[in-house]
Amino acid sequence: MPLPRKLLNDDEELLAEMHPHWVFFAGPAAATAATWAVILAILLSFKHIPDWASYPLLILGAVPTVWLLGRLVRWRTTTIALTTTRILVRRGILGRDTVQLRLQRITEINLAQSLIERMFGTGRLVIDVQGEDDSLTLTDVRKPAVVQRVVNAQINELVGGGAREEVPPELRPHDYRPRTPHEYRADTPPFGTDAVDPLDPSDPTMPGDTPVPDPAPTSFPAPVTSDGGIGAKLIELDDLRRRGILTEEEFAAKKAELLGRF
Repeated sequence: MPLPRKLLNDDEELLAEMHPHWVFFAGPAAATAATWAVILAILLSFKHIPDWASYPLLILGAVPTVWLLGRLVRWRTTTIALTTTRILVRRGILGRDTVQLRLQRITEINLAQSLIERMFGTGRLVIDVQGEDDSLTLTDVRKPAVVQRVVNAQINELVGGGAREEVPPELRPHDYRPRTPHEYRADTPPFGTDAVDPLDPSDPTMPGDTPVPDPAPTSFPAPVTSDGGIGAKLIELDDLRRRGILTEEEFAAKKAELLGRF
């Protein structure tokens, strides 16, 4: 069962999500297989066994089978998740048990593996927590050395002393996609970046904002000089005079009036 995304904060990214290693139910699976193998051997050896005698055998085979089914349900409903800020361990179907641990509180991460666990690629992570006497132990962790390295790198990134470790594809959630800076909330910057004022229009990283260029200055036509305007009027008046629209006296009067303005 995947980790509900509603448990994540707005500025939090899910880096790794995994179930326990398959050795989590290896014991019940082996016991079930061995029990049913013995039952089948008995039934084949005694072909004429009475029906009433087969019932105890079926009950005997049902016990490890129920154990195996219960362990499969527990495996399916146990999720270990690593985010950019926390480690989350979620268990249970009807009753839910969710343990969360801030990465800043982790002081040490120790790896414990037996020879058999090393052969199968599993192990235990013992996490020491600041201010706590008891440690958080994660059992049956897949690729524990890789998980240990990824968690340490994420802690170093939070405190500003290193870069994030790349998470292997097999440990990533199915919908894993690195978040871009614009996908974080404006009032909660990603780790490693400076906070900005969300109301500052000069911030070029504000999501959804596009820089607006300054408006181009408005150009106005050059003013017409007084002498150029009078000259055009005189030419127009002379044209009217030559067409006979204005008499010589009217032309002379208008010409004198225009020259008087100049």
